Amino acid sequence: MQKITTMLFLALFLFAKPGFSQFEDRFSYLNDQEIQSYVKPFATSLGVAFNSASYHDADIADVFGFSFSIQGMYIMIPDDQLTYSPNLPNGYSSDNQTATIFGNKGGAYSGPDGFKVYPPGLNQTSLPAGVPQVTFSLVGTELLVRYFPSLSVGDEKLSMLGLGLSHEISRYIPLLPVSVAAQVIYNNFEITNLVSVKNLAFNLHASKTFGLFVAYTGLQYENTTLDVTYTYEGTDRNSTLDDKEMSVSIDGDNSFRFTLGGALKLGFFHLNADVNLGAQTVFTTGLTFAF
Repeated sequence: MQKITTMLFLALFLFAKPGFSQFEDRFSYLNDQEIQSYVKPFATSLGVAFNSASYHDADIADVFGFSFSIQGMYIMIPDDQLTYSPNLPNGYSSDNQTATIFGNKGGAYSGPDGFKVYPPGLNQTSLPAGVPQVTFSLVGTELLVRYFPSLSVGDEKLSMLGLGLSHEISRYIPLLPVSVAAQVIYNNFEITNLVSVKNLAFNLHASKTFGLFVAYTGLQYENTTLDVTYTYEGTDRNSTLDDKEMSVSIDGDNSFRFTLGGALKLGFFHLNADVNLGAQTVFTTGLTFAF
């Protein structure tokens, strides 16, 4: 069971662990302003992943219900999040951009103190992710839980807790042709000594059932904050600065997203798929066992 849990957890952060294991040492050459621009698209992606796949039906059971699902995501990284203009010292030219954590080649700039070199990125324009989750429902209210205890992966420990609460508000509006629910979601993820990620989202979603098929849509407001801790080893031509422990808080570009999708309900076996349009486009698909 522990191996299965670990595999599911690593599936969720298929992109997160490689990103930080490869670039933790390169963070040391970025000051607090530069790392904001370098890591910001990654903070956005974490928010996109965590805040996805939290519903596929606004019709919540009146009697007790339980489900277990595995939701997969495929996140598209837009071109404008692959590079950024560095904040260079006086005397340096920044005509060319350098890579974010998702970009390709890091920039090199010449100036009065020699070359200033920026780290490369992962050269990724899309990212897969996945998350297991369970729900409990009663009297038109549903509790969603995503949880992993502290797991050791390499030298780090990873942990996650996600909670969501939904309530069907259409139950109070007679003859409404669609089901409507409101939801709030909170997720917290940590890699020890590296990052802590907090996500909060609110949404209204609606659905309509046509036989075995459920069409659903939703509008969501969300935000993501990533706190990263690292050692900055700044240098210049004339001196070597003392190492400095840095703790930087980075806000993702997450704000609003629009969701459109459909689900096929075959008894206790459900399949869903949707597209989410926001700071980064994400396609999700899920397999749910509902009882």
